[in-house]
Amino acid sequence: MTEVAPTTQSWSRSRARSRAGLRWRDVRAALQGLGLLVLALLWLVPVLWMIDTAFKPTPEIFTLPPRWIPSRFTLEHVQEVIRDWPFLRWVMNSAIVAGGSTALSLVISVPAAYSFARLRWKGRNTLFLVFISSMLIPWQVNAVPLYFLMNSLGLLNTYAAVILPIAAMPIGVFLLRQFFVNIPGELEDAARIDGCSSLGVLVRIILPNSIPAFVALGLYMFIFSWNEFFWSLIALQRPDLLTLPIGLKALQGAHDIKYGILLAGAFLASLPVLMVFLIFRQRVIRGMTLTGGLKG
Repeated sequence: MTEVAPTTQSWSRSRARSRAGLRWRDVRAALQGLGLLVLALLWLVPVLWMIDTAFKPTPEIFTLPPRWIPSRFTLEHVQEVIRDWPFLRWVMNSAIVAGGSTALSLVISVPAAYSFARLRWKGRNTLFLVFISSMLIPWQVNAVPLYFLMNSLGLLNTYAAVILPIAAMPIGVFLLRQFFVNIPGELEDAARIDGCSSLGVLVRIILPNSIPAFVALGLYMFIFSWNEFFWSLIALQRPDLLTLPIGLKALQGAHDIKYGILLAGAFLASLPVLMVFLIFRQRVIRGMTLTGGLKG
């Protein structure tokens, strides 16, 4: 009896500590969920206000106190944007720029990332460090040399003037290289034993196992290209080449801002990006979280 009692007391204390630990983990998880919910609501407020204003009658936009639910929903702002402005042309221009930049970035980044990740050559790591250090240079700093370069090539006021600089951004090589380097080397060794060359390894082993990384990079480049404003404003001066961000700037007007029209245009401009993200969101999340590639 004298030996059983301490054992029973110790087991009871251990069980109580375990229950206390579970309760604390539950409380911490609930607090984290609440914090994420608050952050999500803070992020959604401007988006919901944009949608609300896009379909709200003009007299009710500036009412005080503000009304979230209008007396009636109207399509007049959306119709005016499409009817009185070359909005569909802006959409087509943005689609060409975003699609071209995304496709060209993938084509360029794949062989460069494969070379940095899987091939052995002298100075590889040093050159990669110099290469990714260019990511620290602000995008706006490149505007002046890019302008003179595109002017000398005769590419100003063409889609290529915007597509080429975006496709050359180092983020694509960096992201794919980090994924390629973690693909198990045993797969590559087996392919080489079967007689595959470096190109064969890339096509048969690396590419099929890197679909999540391609989707994540493709969506990132598409969104960046779709929203790019600064360089497009410099490189594209012809009215028929304006992209959506520049076109939305034109909606503001010279002396007054028609917020209903402006937010209706912003809402329409955000729909393609939102739809693409919703379609590929699972692959994007997987591509961003698989930092360890296929290992582990």
